[in-house]
Amino acid sequence: MIRQVFTSAVLILTSVFLASCSGVSGVCTLNCGGGDATVSFVLTATPPSPSSQLSIQAFTATITGITLTPVIGAPVNIALNSTTYIAEFSRVTSDSTLLAAHISVPHGTYTQMTVTFSAPLVTFCVQANPGVAGCAAGTLTSLSGTSGSATLSAALTLTANQQTGIVLNANLGNTLTLAGQSVSKVNLGAANVFTASALPRSSTQTDLVSGQLSHIDDVMGLVTNVGSSTVTVQTSTRGSITATANSSTQYSTSCSTQSFACVQLNSVAIVDAVLNADGTFTLVFYRPLFTSSVDIIEGVVTDVPNSLTNQFTVVATDSVFASSGSVLNGQLHLGDQVIVTLSASPAPFVIVTKGLNIPSGSSFNNSTSITSVLPGQTVSFPVTAFTAPAGAVPGAASTDTLALRFTRVTGSVSTVAPPTFSGTNFSPFFGLQTSPQTFQTTTGRLSLDGVSDLGSLSSGNTFSTSALYLGAPANPIFVAQTVRAH
Repeated sequence: MIRQVFTSAVLILTSVFLASCSGVSGVCTLNCGGGDATVSFVLTATPPSPSSQLSIQAFTATITGITLTPVIGAPVNIALNSTTYIAEFSRVTSDSTLLAAHISVPHGTYTQMTVTFSAPLVTFCVQANPGVAGCAAGTLTSLSGTSGSATLSAALTLTANQQTGIVLNANLGNTLTLAGQSVSKVNLGAANVFTASALPRSSTQTDLVSGQLSHIDDVMGLVTNVGSSTVTVQTSTRGSITATANSSTQYSTSCSTQSFACVQLNSVAIVDAVLNADGTFTLVFYRPLFTSSVDIIEGVVTDVPNSLTNQFTVVATDSVFASSGSVLNGQLHLGDQVIVTLSASPAPFVIVTKGLNIPSGSSFNNSTSITSVLPGQTVSFPVTAFTAPAGAVPGAASTDTLALRFTRVTGSVSTVAPPTFSGTNFSPFFGLQTSPQTFQTTTGRLSLDGVSDLGSLSSGNTFSTSALYLGAPANPIFVAQTVRAH
């Protein structure tokens, strides 16, 4: 492993002191009590500057380990939520994903955090013609980086029985060497890529309340366990989460009953949750996607669909593996390019609204035509046939329907007028004109990070959002569920 020591990144993780400790020895001398601290870890990312005009469809790596080094004693290895945790960094520019929950860490003072990783991969394209949608022909490319590690200088004090969290952030712009709109090198071990900070954030940087650490939204996976009020959703790349419903939990209108009875074992579902300080999860929203276990690919559309062949290309950003007989498990990897063929007589397309207010006029909803699919949209679909990628040859998948899902969009804030805001400087392959584009939000279904309310977004600053990209003639063409101010 290549080891990069970040001497310039001095990280102070502030924490709530539940007992009094002296010095930096990590030895508690007053009101110590017993027991370890409970720490949860989440992953976020800072996107490259919108002015760089990059069209990155996926940026992935396997996080192989996180280690805390104390002043006294042996390093503490953090058990990640999955033994093969595959991060999709474009997703976490707007959302947070769980790295580890409810980890017992000996109380004391820690001076370093080390992150190890393997198989970095960036998939991107070029579109030099403003207003032209899709990747320019022949420019969709995947570029690999090397495995390595990053060591962060830290001053972290944990006290006995403390409940807290840490957010690990990757600055993606610092990993890339650019040549115009192209990426010539990716290096996750470069200086000043990884930083960390304490959770919860200050009250001016979050909409969460006391006792809550982070939103964990848009978790798609297989329902592997159902209790009286708990549901476990297993993802294909990031492990599972178990969330507990309460009287405030919301359910999709696709549920026949607006209650926990909608939750069914061995179905495919999408959940929004909140990570609590004690490492548990509260179920915020539940949306069944398929009533049975099926293979699903989710990906970003990169080109204008071909209506003659009924085909388009996606870059895979998420997936679900069927519980038995999966054709994707071990064959599909995030960042893969896949040519999708839509059947001649597909079922009507759906928008996975998740309780958001959707403007009228969308050409996607209930469509059966591939011409309703736009570059930049994220779609998911059940796989009826699949051929794995081989070298430079893309994979191939067939499906009989499409669902519109959330695209991760980064731009510069233009104006804010809650419940809407507008922005500019989007990835060129969307093909959007330079005039500001409006994003609609829905009261009660908006997750914020970096600000406590939508009105606190500052004009000119960079934002990232997970948004349904409806396209014209819908107005506005974006409907956002999460917004992060960078």
